[in-house]
Amino acid sequence: MIRTFLVQFLLIFSFITVGVSQNLSFDSLDSYYKHEINSDHSVEVDNKKLAQEINEIPSKQISDFSEFKKHLKLLALAERNNEYQLGIKQISKLIPATKSSNEFQAFLYYKLGQFYYRENRLVESLECYLKTSSILEKLKVHATLAAVYNRIGRINMNGWNNDIGIEYADKGLETLKKVKKFSRSDSFSLLGLYEIKGIAYRRTHRFDDALINIDKAVKLSSVLNDSVRLALNNGNKATIYYEKGDYNLAIPLLEKDFETSINAGVYNSGMNALIYLCWIYLEMDNADSVVSKFETMQDIANNYPITNPKSKAEYLKVGATVAEIKGDTAMANQYLKDYILQDNIRDSINMSNDVASLHERHLMEQEISKLELLQNTNKLQSSHLKLRTALLIIIAVTLLVVLWYAFTLRNKNQKIDKLNEMLEAKVSERTTRLLEINKELDTYLYRASHDIRRPIRTLLGLNNIAQINEDPHEMKALFSKVHTTAMSMDKMLFKLQMAYALNNSHKIENVKITELVNECIKDMSLEIEEHNASIKLDIRENAADVQANKSLLRIALDNIIENALLYQNGTKNEIEIFTDSGNYYFYIHVKDNGDGIPEKYFEDLFKPYFKISNKTQGSGLGLFLAHRAISFLAGEISVTSTVNEGSQFTLKIPINPK
Repeated sequence: MIRTFLVQFLLIFSFITVGVSQNLSFDSLDSYYKHEINSDHSVEVDNKKLAQEINEIPSKQISDFSEFKKHLKLLALAERNNEYQLGIKQISKLIPATKSSNEFQAFLYYKLGQFYYRENRLVESLECYLKTSSILEKLKVHATLAAVYNRIGRINMNGWNNDIGIEYADKGLETLKKVKKFSRSDSFSLLGLYEIKGIAYRRTHRFDDALINIDKAVKLSSVLNDSVRLALNNGNKATIYYEKGDYNLAIPLLEKDFETSINAGVYNSGMNALIYLCWIYLEMDNADSVVSKFETMQDIANNYPITNPKSKAEYLKVGATVAEIKGDTAMANQYLKDYILQDNIRDSINMSNDVASLHERHLMEQEISKLELLQNTNKLQSSHLKLRTALLIIIAVTLLVVLWYAFTLRNKNQKIDKLNEMLEAKVSERTTRLLEINKELDTYLYRASHDIRRPIRTLLGLNNIAQINEDPHEMKALFSKVHTTAMSMDKMLFKLQMAYALNNSHKIENVKITELVNECIKDMSLEIEEHNASIKLDIRENAADVQANKSLLRIALDNIIENALLYQNGTKNEIEIFTDSGNYYFYIHVKDNGDGIPEKYFEDLFKPYFKISNKTQGSGLGLFLAHRAISFLAGEISVTSTVNEGSQFTLKIPINPK
C-alpha cells in the first residue's frame, strides 16, 4: 500500500516538474496517460456529462502541459468507459489546437489510431498511424515507433497488401535495434513483427522464409510465457505445412492450436484450426474425421457466433462438403447458397485498394515534406545575401520553380488519377466477371456430379439385372433402357459443354437462318422421330440471315427445340419455326402445340436448374443456357403460352450488334 502510494506520488511529482520545466517527451505523456487509465475505477461516470464536457472544449491553442493534461484526463475517462466515439470526437478537436507541439500531435494521432482500430475503422486507423510514424521518426521515439509499424503492418495484412506488410515489419525490426533498454511491450512488438512476416511470406508462397519467421515467433512466445500466442503461432506454422502438403506435420499443431484457443476463449482461432483440419482430412480421404470435426465446429458455432467473415465463409464451405459426403443434396445446396452470400472477396479487394492508396499518399507526403524542408533551407540561405536585387531574383526564380513544379505535379496527378480510375474500373469489371464465372462453375460442377451419377447408377443396375437374366425379349428391353440412359448422360454432358462454350469469345458473323435450323433438325432427328413430331419452317426472304454469332444462336435454338419436344401433350406434335425483321431487331419464333406453361412460372423459366415440378423432364439448364447465349448478343428471349395449347418462344436480336 505504502509502495503504491510512493510510486503514484513520484509520478505526479515528475509530471508537475514536466509541466513547470516544459521539458516534455512523448514517453512522459504516455506514462501520465497510463497512470490516468489505471487510476480509481470505482468512480461512476455520467456519459451524458462526459459528452457535454467534450462538446464544450474551446478551440484555443494549447502549448503547455498543465493545460493539456486536463484533456488527457478527460480522454482517459472516455477510454476507460469504452466511449471510443467520444474519444475520437475529443481528439479531432484537440489536433488543430496543438500544432505547436510535435509531442502532443504524435500522442493524439497515436490514440486516435487506437480508437479507430477498436471501432474497426481500419482505413482511418491506418491514416492516423502513418501520421504518427512521421512525427515519431522526427522525435526518435523508437519503441513506440516500432509498435506503430507493427500496427500499420497488421492493417495492411488485413487488406492483403502482403508486400507492404513485409516492408513495415522490416522497418519495425530495424527500429527495435535502436531501442537501448528492451521492455516486455517491446518484446511483444517484436513478436508481432515476426508474425506479420511469417504470414505475409506464406501468402506469397515463400514458405522457407515464412517458416524462419514463424519459428522465431514460436520461440519468443515461449520466452514470454504466452500460451495463447504460442498456440496461434503453432497454428500459423501448421498452415504453412498444410499449404506445402506436409499434412502429418500440420495435424498435431492444429489440434494443439484448437485446444489452447478454445480454453482461452479465442473461438475464431479455434474455428480456423478446425477448418484447416477438415481440408487436410478431406485431402487424405478421411471422411469420418471430416464429419467429426465439422460436428465440433457446429457445437462451437451454436454457442459462440462466428464473427470473422472469412472463417464463417469457410465454415459454410466445409458444411456443404460434409452434407455432400452424407448424401444430403438439399443441405449441401443451402450451405453453398449461404457461402456465396457470406463471401466478401470484393470487399477485401476494395479495402486492399484503400489501404494501398493511403500508403502511396503517405510516401508522397513524405516527399513533399522533404521538398518543403529543402525550400526552407534555400530561403534561409538566400536571406544572408547582401544585395537586394540578387535576393529578389532568387525569390522570383524560386517562385517560378515552385509554380512550375506545382503545375507539373498537378498535371501528373491528373494523369495518375485518370489511369487509376481506368485501372480500378477494369479490375472491378474483371473481378465481377471472374466471381460470376467461379460461382457458376461451382454450381455446375456440384449439380453435374449428381446428375451424371444418376445415369451411371442406372447403368450399373441394368448391368446387374442383365447378369441374372437370359430372356432375349427382356434383354432387348434392357438394352433399350441402356441406350435411353446413355442418351440422357450425353445430353447432360452436352449441356455442360454448352455452358463452357458460353464463356469463350464470340465473333460477329453473317448467319443464314435456314442453314442453321436445318443443322439443328438434322442433329436432333432421332429425338424428333421418337416424339413423332413434325417441324415446319417459314423463313421469310427479308429475314433469312442476321449479323450474330452462329454458335450462340445454335445453343439457343437447340435448347428451345428440345424443350418443345419434351413437353408435348398429344400424338400429333407440331413445331413451327418462323422469322421476321423490324427496323432495329431480328426475330426468330419457335411455336409448339405442347403442354403450355402457367404464367406464374414465366419469371423463373430462365433461372438455372429451374423445374416446374420434380416430374419435369430434362436437367433444368436448357432455357437458362438459351437465355445466356442470347444475352451475349445483347438480345432478349420472351415467351407466351397457354396451358394445354402450346407455347411460343421469341428470340429478339439487334440487327446492328456492337
